[in-house]
Amino acid sequence: MIKNIISIIAGIITAFAISYSTNEDALKNFRFNAGLYDTKYEEKALENTLKLFNKQFAVLFSTSDVGELKHMPAANLVRRRIVQEIRNWAINDQVLIYDKDFFEIEKIELLSPKRAVVVANEVWFMNVKSRKKRYEKSGDRINQIKVRYILRKMGKRWEVIEYEVYGPDDSLPNLNEGVWS
Repeated sequence: MIKNIISIIAGIITAFAISYSTNEDALKNFRFNAGLYDTKYEEKALENTLKLFNKQFAVLFSTSDVGELKHMPAANLVRRRIVQEIRNWAINDQVLIYDKDFFEIEKIELLSPKRAVVVANEVWFMNVKSRKKRYEKSGDRINQIKVRYILRKMGKRWEVIEYEVYGPDDSLPNLNEGVWS
């Protein structure tokens, strides 16, 4: 009986040792799955990341200064998509001015210590202006949206790897977690 208990304990210790040595985030994953993870800290970090992302998003469009893109907490594909859209507006001698009026997080879901999904309700005022002379080409348009942000943690910082925009009353389709893991 004692041999069986010792064998079980040795097996558990060996399994933990192998897991810890093969996975760089084994301790974080264990704490996360055991419910010992500081989710309040991560939720605040996610909120701050999205506020910075939206601020820089608006500045990039209104100034067309893609040099500031390196400070944006976003993956390279998201940055590339933003640059392409800014260039498409520039081809037509236009600049799109974003002015965020409202930002409220509806839901934060931590999928793992390095993956999160945040749903936010936002209101933006948009105005199209001439790129060179900056005269107004359109009146202010209110754009009320719901955005699902998919984020990953790189080192100690969160970054947006994708965002999906929906109408304010739209129901969000299920997230295919396998795509973002």
